[in-house]
Amino acid sequence: MEGLLLAGIAVLAGFLLLLWRQVQELQAQVAHLLEAEPRPVRADPLEEEVVRLREPLLFPSHRAPEIDILGDPDVVHEPPVPPESFAHLFERLVGGRLLIWIGGIALAVAGVLLVRFSMQIGLITPAVQMLMAGAFGIALLVAGEIARRRPGIAVDERVAQALVGAGIVVLYATPYGSLILYGLISKTTASALMVLVTGAALYLSLRHGPPTAVLGLLGGFATPALVGDPTESAIPLLTYLGLLDVALFVVAARRGWSWLAAAALLLSYAYTVTLIFGPTAHALAAGIFIVPLAIAASLVPAGEGRHLSRVRPPALGLVQLAFIVTRDDLDSVGWGLYALLAATCFFLARRREHYRPLPAIALVLALLLLAIEAGDKSADMALIAAGITLLFAAGSMPEAAFGERRLGPVLTASLAFAGPALILRLIEPALLSFPAWGALLAALALGPLFLAWRRSQVPVEEGPDRPMLAAGGIALLLAAVALSDLLPREWLGFAWMLLALLPAFAARPMPGRGVSALTALTAFVGAYWCIAMLPELWATLIRSLGGMAALAASLPDVRHAFLLLLLPALPLLALSRLLPEHRPKLRRAALGAGLFLLGAALYVFFKQAWGLADPTDFQNRGFAERMLITQFLFLTGWLVCTGRLPVPGLDKDRSWLTGIILTGLATARLIWFDMLLHNPALVAQSVGSLPVLNLLLPAYLLSAFWLYRARRSADSAVRSGIWLGAFLASLILGVMLMVRQLFQGPILSGLTIGSTESYGYSLAGLLLSIALLLFGIRIRDKALRLAGLVLLTATILKVFLVDASALEGVLRILSFLGLGVALIGIGKLYTAVLTAEAAPRAAEA
Repeated sequence: MEGLLLAGIAVLAGFLLLLWRQVQELQAQVAHLLEAEPRPVRADPLEEEVVRLREPLLFPSHRAPEIDILGDPDVVHEPPVPPESFAHLFERLVGGRLLIWIGGIALAVAGVLLVRFSMQIGLITPAVQMLMAGAFGIALLVAGEIARRRPGIAVDERVAQALVGAGIVVLYATPYGSLILYGLISKTTASALMVLVTGAALYLSLRHGPPTAVLGLLGGFATPALVGDPTESAIPLLTYLGLLDVALFVVAARRGWSWLAAAALLLSYAYTVTLIFGPTAHALAAGIFIVPLAIAASLVPAGEGRHLSRVRPPALGLVQLAFIVTRDDLDSVGWGLYALLAATCFFLARRREHYRPLPAIALVLALLLLAIEAGDKSADMALIAAGITLLFAAGSMPEAAFGERRLGPVLTASLAFAGPALILRLIEPALLSFPAWGALLAALALGPLFLAWRRSQVPVEEGPDRPMLAAGGIALLLAAVALSDLLPREWLGFAWMLLALLPAFAARPMPGRGVSALTALTAFVGAYWCIAMLPELWATLIRSLGGMAALAASLPDVRHAFLLLLLPALPLLALSRLLPEHRPKLRRAALGAGLFLLGAALYVFFKQAWGLADPTDFQNRGFAERMLITQFLFLTGWLVCTGRLPVPGLDKDRSWLTGIILTGLATARLIWFDMLLHNPALVAQSVGSLPVLNLLLPAYLLSAFWLYRARRSADSAVRSGIWLGAFLASLILGVMLMVRQLFQGPILSGLTIGSTESYGYSLAGLLLSIALLLFGIRIRDKALRLAGLVLLTATILKVFLVDASALEGVLRILSFLGLGVALIGIGKLYTAVLTAEAAPRAAEA
């Protein structure tokens, strides 16, 4: 049976050889006929086109171009390519490509199976089997070369590629099988043979294209994993990988295959990753290997595609070296290798456009490593931080200061000055004293400041200058931290405000480059610091909103209020004038923040000067203190609103709005504290012992005056109504409290109301309503008249329902008599007013 099978295979092989020779002869004859066919002489474009159309089409899939016969004969119009059908696509991919590659794979499998079958039937020994396999692989390579050298035999170059690929696979399998299956050769011999196969594959890839290169790539990197010894030193492995990478890089450079170089790099890094986490000797060898590998891969010509630019070999190398840095046994050597590769990043960044981010990537990774290592290995961290600053600042400064001044080099150089020192200042502050830290950071700030100044000398288009902003921002950061180490904490807010003035002055000659953003940010940080340094002030204010007394002992002292509120307010007010006019929001924000701090400072100064010591003192003098603050706000709001107190930086409309805000704040204080929380009628508060001429007069009646003025200047009916309501509440409550003060004395919170006091309220209500009616009629304020009429109605109801029941005899008669006369007079007056108002309307009708 086996003999018949072998005979059949032999007959089939002979038949295939005969068929191959016949096909060879036929193709040679066709080629000879095509070369011998005469070509017509082209007399003119039209005749040339007719003759060309009569020629046989060697490539029917390509349509002939169309010539413009009526126009210019030199103009050739390519016909539109019709969309490819699914059937044609299937035929082209499967019939034209896939079958060829399947055929090559089948040849490789056939060689393996033939040898295996021969062994099974006992015809050959293992040694002869491996020799036959090698011979078969070589034969396939020879056949591939013949197919390539004689294009008349092979219609498609993929036939040659399939033959060569099958031969390479068989040749890789031969030494591997000799070692693993039969033990015929040593590991050294198997490795040498597989290396030779790899070299042959790479050489043949120059002739047969990418498929052969892929086989050489995979086989070359699989060789150490298949026949290598993991217990041996890493140096032979890395030497082999280095030679293999050089060969692959040469092939990639000659053929423009950047994908081949990228794949070789990634596979090499896969080996080095396993070595980095191994023994010390292996990790050290891997680190030394990574540096030249990354540099060599970066120098390979780009070719087609952007595979290497996307991989960025030095970036991957830096990541692997970072893991070596974190090892306790190789940290110093790791830092040295990292510095060497990082230094080459500057050279590569100038060589190719897509490598420009490499220095920034290297710096960020170095800063992360410094932050990780600083806590555990603080002994050498100062030298390492200095090295990072020197390396990256020196590498980036030439281009950042004198080159194109892009954002990348400027940002890298600025971060090199700031990053290492700030990290050590944060994690290891004990390395230096605070004054030494401050001096160091101030000196380092000169580097970014110089870059910002150099950038300011370059004219740019309108818009934010990002490189200058980056350098200036980092310089301000270093200066701010330096000030925090050199000055007491309570002086920092003022110092940072002064620091914010520097970019404000610098921005005046170049208003459109975004420097005002740095000013605003620095000022915001300074204002936040001042606010955060006075928690007792804000806590006291919040508690006072709930009804607790704001005593002097619970507030900051005058010194802290001066340093943290008054002094910082002055630079903020100056910034409102220095900031560019095209940034009105920033100017108003600086003005508002400055006024807020100024108001808080004046509040603390006044509270400390008034000096409420305890709850008893609050009962005796608290009402007077609140009255003074409220009236100060009313007066200031009126002065600003009317323009009598001009505020720099505010036009007429903004001044009016600021005055309304101050008036609204005073009104809120009046309603919340003096009408609700600390109303003298409900809470024991001394209002003074003199009748009428006491604290109630300014607290309520003077407030009513300010509120009515605000109503008269209101710009809408809604706001006018709000001011009117507050005015009437303050006026009526003030008058009634004055009546109570006549009967109760300075403390009005008693629970009893005598009959005489009750009559006094009725009389006061009657007089006040008449005054409102008359005043409203005089100034033609209908709302005021209506308010007087409503108050009069309420007073009448009180008289009839409450007061009349308590009177008897002549007093009752006199009270009703007087009330009647007054009401008749008021009614007659009101009728005359209504008649006068109706007359114009009747005339118009």
